[in-house]
Amino acid sequence: MKRTIPLAIILLFLYTQKMYSQNLSDYTWKNRILILTDTDSERSSSKRAFDLVNSQLNSWQERDVVVLFLFNKNLTTISQERINYEREFPEKFNGYILIGKDGGIKLKETYPLIPKKVFDLIDGMPMRQAEMRANNDQ
Repeated sequence: MKRTIPLAIILLFLYTQKMYSQNLSDYTWKNRILILTDTDSERSSSKRAFDLVNSQLNSWQERDVVVLFLFNKNLTTISQERINYEREFPEKFNGYILIGKDGGIKLKETYPLIPKKVFDLIDGMPMRQAEMRANNDQ
């Protein structure tokens, strides 16, 4: 019985942590979101884009970018955890969508993903410039 209580507390903690990031709105003001969407059941375009993100992971992380996948109206993390969302996304779109920390769509482009284009856009945003200044002051 004594072991059951701590285990129950740990499971409750893990469950609430998992619940916390299951809504797209949970990322607002914390992260920029790069949604990779694909119409092909093989998801070859989004896989190539994700490989490109992985090859420059530090640059994406430095900009607080989280990558999500959209396929058949299902929004998921890399680990296939479903994310609930209320906004409309195009169904027949083969490309990527950048959502800013404020929750607004900043960029919607067809593949191929061009990281420099996304980085330049993010780095030109007032919030990102403030983040870079704050990092330089430290």
